[in-house]
Amino acid sequence: MNIKVHRGLEQIGGCITEISTDTSRVFIDFGQNLPGCGEPATPEQDAKMVEGLFEHDSHKETAVFYTHAHEDHVGLFHYIPDGIPQYIGEGGKAMLIAKYELIKRKDEIEFNVVSTLSQKNDSECQKVSAERLAKAIIADEERIGIIRGFHTWERTKPHAAPKPIQIGDIRITPFFNCHSIYDSYMFLIEADGKRIWHMGDYREHGYMGKGLLPTLKRYASDIDVLITEGTMLKRDDECIHEREVFRKMASVMDAFKYVVVLASATDIERLASIKEAAKKAGKRLYINGGLMKRTMKLFTEREAKLSKGLFDFHPIYLNPDNEKMIATMQKNGFVLISGVNGLGIAEEPCEGVDPSEVLLIYSSWDGYYKKPEQVKLNPLYKEFRSRFANVVDIHTSGHASKETIRKIINIVKPKEVICMHKEADAELLL
Repeated sequence: MNIKVHRGLEQIGGCITEISTDTSRVFIDFGQNLPGCGEPATPEQDAKMVEGLFEHDSHKETAVFYTHAHEDHVGLFHYIPDGIPQYIGEGGKAMLIAKYELIKRKDEIEFNVVSTLSQKNDSECQKVSAERLAKAIIADEERIGIIRGFHTWERTKPHAAPKPIQIGDIRITPFFNCHSIYDSYMFLIEADGKRIWHMGDYREHGYMGKGLLPTLKRYASDIDVLITEGTMLKRDDECIHEREVFRKMASVMDAFKYVVVLASATDIERLASIKEAAKKAGKRLYINGGLMKRTMKLFTEREAKLSKGLFDFHPIYLNPDNEKMIATMQKNGFVLISGVNGLGIAEEPCEGVDPSEVLLIYSSWDGYYKKPEQVKLNPLYKEFRSRFANVVDIHTSGHASKETIRKIINIVKPKEVICMHKEADAELLL
């Protein structure tokens, strides 16, 4: 069994790993490079790179497996040739469909506006914009169609053994993982009498991370090669548990009447921490953004009962044009969760109130506003912070701490370790 890391050994994200035998091969992730990580690539360059990995393929069976739905792991899915099966967890597939349906809806709305204006004004510039949007809508439809064709596996129920998937003479078994996105997985890959354990992106310090070590102790035996991420190897971030995130948030929410929280719509555990903190502080929970609305509905449908209510979400969707809603929020106070693109709408209920009573909880990686290269690539995070007089950072990483990585290696005791998803000069010191 051969292992080839095409991308990811010296950069965070953009992961592509190939595992093959004489007759079969599987790819783990086909990720898009993160902004500021790896060599920038145009869509044409990405397409050509992917095409090159599949041309002249002599293997009888080939497939692609995704650890989770972050773009730096699944972002190149639409370049995979037709006929190559692609696999992802059920929840990850549902999130991707929700995301791309929302993108398509936004493109359709913009297309209708631009088309109407171009007809009225006979503007050549607006006609070009309408043509561009029409092509974007077709691309959106194609991507949604590809995602709907993904093969999936069902998350294994507690105390049950996971079911393997056979690709030629390679057997892959998915195991649920805790990461800063819903429905993440690690894989046991077996062929030619060898066993590889691919960790994907993972952490121990989330609500759903308690099963990590017991799973490895039970299933990760006689492992020849352990492939682990190393995102945190050069970072000094404190990896506090999500329970501590909840406690810190509840404390500051109690001290301010109006609270806006900047957080990801796909991080089910962070959203649960915010929800529970708002509940403890006695404040109504509001959300802003179409993806947030869709993912919370998905999480509730799939996880509310199993989690005994932790992942049961029933927020109020903010309508900035509803004056009665805004007046109620300003009278009673609120917690509003927003994504980075929702800044203007998130500010609406804060207008006209005492700024000293308004708090922004920044619950994302601080590198987005501290690192000049990240600010240049996406200035919205820094701009979001700058619009609030009171700001506090309450966050924890979605990635494994250095201590957790050491624990994993000591439990698995592999013959060899490959560390990827790390900065180029980061070292794994055992």
